[in-house]
Amino acid sequence: MFRRRTVYTLLCLLATILVGTVVVLSSISYYLRIADTAYITEDEVNRVLNDTHHALPERIPRIIHQTWKSETLPDKWVNVSQGCRDMNPDYDYKLWTDADAREFIAQHYNWFLDTFDNYKYPIQRADAIRYFVLYHYGGIYIDLDIGCLRPLDPLLVHPVILPRTIPVGVSNDLMFSEKGHPFMGQTIHNLMSFDYNWVLNYPTVMFSTGPMFLSAQYGTWNANHPPTPEQPGGEVRILPKSLYGKNAKPEEAPHSFFSHYYGSSWHADDAAFIGFLGKWGKGLMWVGLVVLVAGLIRLAFAPRQKSRLPRIAGYEVLMPRWTQKNGRWYLDLGWFALPASGITTTPPSPIALPSETASDEEDMQLLPLYDSRSISPAPSDMSLGATTS
Repeated sequence: MFRRRTVYTLLCLLATILVGTVVVLSSISYYLRIADTAYITEDEVNRVLNDTHHALPERIPRIIHQTWKSETLPDKWVNVSQGCRDMNPDYDYKLWTDADAREFIAQHYNWFLDTFDNYKYPIQRADAIRYFVLYHYGGIYIDLDIGCLRPLDPLLVHPVILPRTIPVGVSNDLMFSEKGHPFMGQTIHNLMSFDYNWVLNYPTVMFSTGPMFLSAQYGTWNANHPPTPEQPGGEVRILPKSLYGKNAKPEEAPHSFFSHYYGSSWHADDAAFIGFLGKWGKGLMWVGLVVLVAGLIRLAFAPRQKSRLPRIAGYEVLMPRWTQKNGRWYLDLGWFALPASGITTTPPSPIALPSETASDEEDMQLLPLYDSRSISPAPSDMSLGATTS
């Protein structure tokens, strides 16, 4: 009976985890969904390239922003960064160091300085500054581990561009924005509302300043700014995998604007676990579902075993008993066992379990119980208070 209840408990726990996971993922996928019309298509890019009359004005200024802790870039990213500048020679370039970022916030957005200074992880400040400079100056933010394969000019006709990421939502490693766009204004003013510590490095960064934070801003923006006939794709456009290139095979993105070297320098050990779940999570869910169904079927068709526990007034009573394991005796108290020091032979017990209730464990006996029949009655001629002559 105890084992059956344990199996029931484990199956219920497994079912709760599976149902909860499906509900959470379904809710996130629904809220962060991206409409097909929001994606920038290659046809749109080609129309801009073939537009000799410049019917579509550029809305995004030609400025490339990048961030690093100092003015000396790591050797592995120097050529990648320089390649983007060489590919777009008429663009201004601004590298925001940690000192530059704090000075900028203190000078222009002092109301955010306490939050900026109190971020636990440096990457949170690196995330935050990119939203502020895009709102303040406009331009293009590019992570150091992203290279450029084509000139960015055809993308400058859109007010805001965010790249699609996997499994859901948008990423903040590459962003385009015109100066002072309301979406970026909404983003910087919601940073303080999302400033929570989620204990671990990865979720704290992701939900406070990183891609999940930006994805939530995108979902909120879409809820309040539905597409119009004049702008069926909306003000905030999405760069698809075919043009973004990240997590794409070469044949999936032959005309990508960007190459990716996957730095992720801020990731800690918990990110590896998240990555493992991202890769194998769906398979683990199916395995869990199979285990749950198989367990329920087995319990449904398994014969019910008669309880071995004695019943008193209709209730089963769990009584302590002796159990021998690995040559040593233990007092079995149900949830735990106490070792019997110095006992090497079977402890005395006048009451043994019936043979039909014997378990797989070795000789199992109840503790000695008080038996009034084992005490001789007092002599009839003696009583309390009696005296002898």
